Amino acid sequence: MSVALRYHEATKYRPETIGEHPPLDWSRQPLPYKPYHGWRAVELAPLLPLDPNPFTGEAARPMEGWRGCTLAALARWLYATYGITGIIQQPGQPLYLRAAPSAGALYPTELYVAVRSWPELPAGLYGFDPLRHRLALLREDPGCADAVTAAAYGNAELAAAPLIVIVASVFERSRWRYRERAYRRVLLDAGHVIGNAGIAAAACGLRVAATAAFCDEQVEAAIGCPVGEEGVLALLAVQAVDGGRQRPAWTALPSPPREGEPTLAGLHHASALPAERPRLLGSDADELPLADSHGWASGPRLLGEGSSGPNPLALDPLRTIIRRRSCRRFVRASLARDALARILAATYVPERVGCDEQPAFARQSLATFIVVADVPGVSPGVYYLCPATLELRPVARREPREQVRFLCLGQDLGGDAAVTVFHTADLQRCVHRYGDRAYRYLHLDAGILGQRLNLAAVAEDAGASGIGGFFDDQAADLLGIPRSQAIVYITVLGVPAGSTIVI
Repeated sequence: MSVALRYHEATKYRPETIGEHPPLDWSRQPLPYKPYHGWRAVELAPLLPLDPNPFTGEAARPMEGWRGCTLAALARWLYATYGITGIIQQPGQPLYLRAAPSAGALYPTELYVAVRSWPELPAGLYGFDPLRHRLALLREDPGCADAVTAAAYGNAELAAAPLIVIVASVFERSRWRYRERAYRRVLLDAGHVIGNAGIAAAACGLRVAATAAFCDEQVEAAIGCPVGEEGVLALLAVQAVDGGRQRPAWTALPSPPREGEPTLAGLHHASALPAERPRLLGSDADELPLADSHGWASGPRLLGEGSSGPNPLALDPLRTIIRRRSCRRFVRASLARDALARILAATYVPERVGCDEQPAFARQSLATFIVVADVPGVSPGVYYLCPATLELRPVARREPREQVRFLCLGQDLGGDAAVTVFHTADLQRCVHRYGDRAYRYLHLDAGILGQRLNLAAVAEDAGASGIGGFFDDQAADLLGIPRSQAIVYITVLGVPAGSTIVI
């Protein structure tokens, strides 16, 4: 059996063992950022349009020409992607809230920037310093971006990009709390960051193309990742929005069979790609589309409903990102059907509602189920979502609240949600095509979708929160799918309960 299949089974939460997890050692909690003290840096904070500027304390200054390949556009885009957008004062260390959510507010994701040619940025490798909103120069190296491109098998999007962002994860930040299940969390967290990057790009006059197909050893060597402690998960090619698409630009390739233990480190190693580019097994055209393989009766179509005029998320994506917070408490109230339609449209067909084409890796491998508790005009129950048409195909008619609360580890957030979105996958089928690396693609894609769900809900003044901790088998039972299927991610949507602490 593959490492991914064994890992997924080994890291399931089960009702009978959930209470056996050891207590946390708070004295060993890692810092949620890299302290780039003393490094030469390019200051980005003064270029932010915030008034007052939380980094400088000064009023925002007028700025011309901040869209496209400019330093000001990069400053805004990085801030909207993963900048510090709030602070909660607490004893000891303040809690710095970021533009993208993170399980347990642990923020394992790190961003590195490989510059090929960008105004006011010498070519080389930089680390993103969120505490000061600046780029710390790690190494002046005109060949760094080329080395990263070569490690991605000459991906044409990366080759054409004046700037490449490397999305990495410091594993111990999440493993400290979530143990071996942390690999699920770090991948989802990175997906949320990439989701922000895609939504924010067009507003800054930029375009982002993503790939998770690269030789791990070569990329990690190019940026100096400590082996076993930090791993690269994705690469983002950043260029002006009017730059044409480049080919070939694969986003997902299969990993070769490897031995390994069903642990975070074992799966990350087993899912690595080699120096020579692997070949895909078959093509998308060889597979039955998920929408055709789920043969339930037709149901309500949401595409077109509530879609007169621009989608709220498309109107002001940067402001939406900056004010986004994960809701921690819902009131039991209805989520309007039109609002749900707009949220799902921005998530699953963003290019049709003014949100432009968004990054994805192996998106065709994920299935979506919608569990409705309180949406006027839609009967409570479980539905399969056809993403292209936003058709809700009925699976089971039932009142789902108590089941959702239970499988979300007893959280009221699950029981009080008006709608719960489940992303699932036939993991065995995905591993057959992509090897153990399928686990990365599925969770990265689910995180991207989860971030768009979050942002689209906030744009509707609704609440959203990602649920990465759940009883896997009981979630499959609710959806009526085999327990061998993977529940990848859950997002709850609902009406926020006043002012609550959010992360």
